[in-house]
Amino acid sequence: MKEYEGYILGKEFEINRIIKNRNAFLPKIKGRVYKFDSTTKIKIKMNLNWFVLIFIIVFFSMSFTFLILSIIDTTKTFEDILVPAIIIVFAYILTMFGFKSESRIAKAHLKKIFEGVIVE
Repeated sequence: MKEYEGYILGKEFEINRIIKNRNAFLPKIKGRVYKFDSTTKIKIKMNLNWFVLIFIIVFFSMSFTFLILSIIDTTKTFEDILVPAIIIVFAYILTMFGFKSESRIAKAHLKKIFEGVIVE
């Protein structure tokens, strides 16, 4: 069973893990193979899908705008200011947890496939 799909072009590749369900936090993995002395090194970079990244940027921009407007408005209570702040923190934690957990899974798979050591 294939675990990854993508392409290889020369010494560079771009892959993503094949899963049965949908997951917006599934990282896109880009990599390059380097010859280093008598060994081969593979440098990888993991990113969110561009659509998800744009959505998150727009979401955080709007949330920060509401937070700033709530702070500036002198008629707002502390609770009115707290709501957008909690939404921002919750969204950040959700995004980081989702992406980091998926990237850990991908790193473990790649380490197993390439029989190597991950260097960060």
